[in-house]
Amino acid sequence: MAQVNGSSNSGLRPYRSPFGAIQIRSFEESTCVSSKTIQPGDIVCFDTVVTTHARILVAPSSQGAAANLLQNGITSLVGVAVAGSTSDGSTSGLQASTNPSDGRRQILVAVADGITEFAINISSVGATPEPPASSMIGNTYPIECIRSAVGQKGGHGVWFLSSTNLSTAADLSFVVTDVPSDQIGTTGGYVVGKFLSTMVSRSVRIGGPFT
Repeated sequence: MAQVNGSSNSGLRPYRSPFGAIQIRSFEESTCVSSKTIQPGDIVCFDTVVTTHARILVAPSSQGAAANLLQNGITSLVGVAVAGSTSDGSTSGLQASTNPSDGRRQILVAVADGITEFAINISSVGATPEPPASSMIGNTYPIECIRSAVGQKGGHGVWFLSSTNLSTAADLSFVVTDVPSDQIGTTGGYVVGKFLSTMVSRSVRIGGPFT
C-alpha cells in the first residue's frame, strides 16, 4: 500500500459541510510568543486568560504521556485556522479600548460547529500507526501535535490523528465519521471526523458528537 509522510501538505483541514459552504469566520488573534503564532491547519481556541475572550490562540497540546496531545478538557475550541498570522505575537495591531483593530490580526477559521467535518492525516510517528480502515468510523481518537514536523509556514508543528494512544479515555477528542475509499490501507492517510462538542465553545457550537 501507499505511504504518506507527514509534512506541510498533511495535517488538519476543513473537509465538507452538509450546507455546502464550510462556515468560515474571522477572529482576532491573541498575543503569544513569536514561535506560537497561528498557522494554517492549527487548532485554535479562545484565549480564556485575557479579558478580551474573543481573541484566539493555538490550542494547548500538553496532554498524555508524551505531553503532545490536544487537551480535551478545554471548552473553548473554535475550529481550524485556514489562514496564517502575519504578526510577531506582540500587541501590535490588536483592538484596544481606545482604538479599533487595523485588521492585520484577523485570522480566518473553519468553525468546529458540529456540522463541518475535518480531514486529518494519521501520524506515522512513534508506534506502528493504524492505516485508515472503515472499522475506524464511529471511534474516538486523540489528536497529537508533532512538533518536529514543519507546518505550511514553518512554526511549531503539525496536528495529526493518533491511532496509538488509545488507552486513556481522557485523551480522546476526535470522532471519525468517514474514511474515504482511496485512503483505506494508506499508511499516513487521512480520515474525516469531528471534534467532541464538549470541547467546543458554546458560542460557535451547533451540534456534534459528545463524549
